[in-house]
Amino acid sequence: VLVENRSILELVDSDFTYRSEALESWYRDGTRPNRVPPTAVPFRRVPVTNRREGGVITNAAVMTMTSNPTRTQPVTRGAWLATVIFNDPPDPPPATVPPLPEEGDEGVDPNLTLRERFEAHRTQPDCAGCHAKIDPLGFAHENYGPAGVWRDAYDNGRDVDASGELFGRREFDDVVAFKDAILAEKERFARAFAAHLLAFALGREVTVWDEPALDRIAQETAEDGFRLRDMIEQVVLSEPFRTKYNPVQLTQAE
Repeated sequence: VLVENRSILELVDSDFTYRSEALESWYRDGTRPNRVPPTAVPFRRVPVTNRREGGVITNAAVMTMTSNPTRTQPVTRGAWLATVIFNDPPDPPPATVPPLPEEGDEGVDPNLTLRERFEAHRTQPDCAGCHAKIDPLGFAHENYGPAGVWRDAYDNGRDVDASGELFGRREFDDVVAFKDAILAEKERFARAFAAHLLAFALGREVTVWDEPALDRIAQETAEDGFRLRDMIEQVVLSEPFRTKYNPVQLTQAE
């Protein structure tokens, strides 16, 4: 995406990816070759014909990173998406919130889906607000198991429900429709991405002083589809980058 100056939207939904033989086997049926050489594993560029596979947000590495060894963690996945994709991290959970009961714990119905177990958890007033924000993002990826392998049902035979609503107005039934919902909010995603770039370039968090610059970066790159190198160029041309003042230090000095 960077080298070819492609659109950042391809980080959400792309028609190509890079895979090794072992990774291809993993995506295909959850298996891997018996012997993987200990030397550098060659990756090759391959086309993606199934939209549930393209992009970073459905990458097996991300799915594994946001799970534990035995089950998916929709809250962790949702928090990652809110933070990375929309630059809108949720507040830390209250210290008094009990952990989600795990399958096999006393009193846990083994026939419940993970979503149904979460329903009881999120009814607590301290939890409901954040869960309403991040749960749809996490459950949109519930068809991906703990290590990113696709599944249509849980081990108990119940079908996976990946439906939800993005920002309270973009309904989706599965992860492909979820990608469409994000792309329908592409300006919001692009502005969040610009904020990540600008924060990295400045070596500090963006603040309210940087809002006009973020608007301009998104506006100047929208016509050509938010190409990555174009966005980097606009970051370099932005006033915060060229002046490099620190709003926090400026406020303290005043």
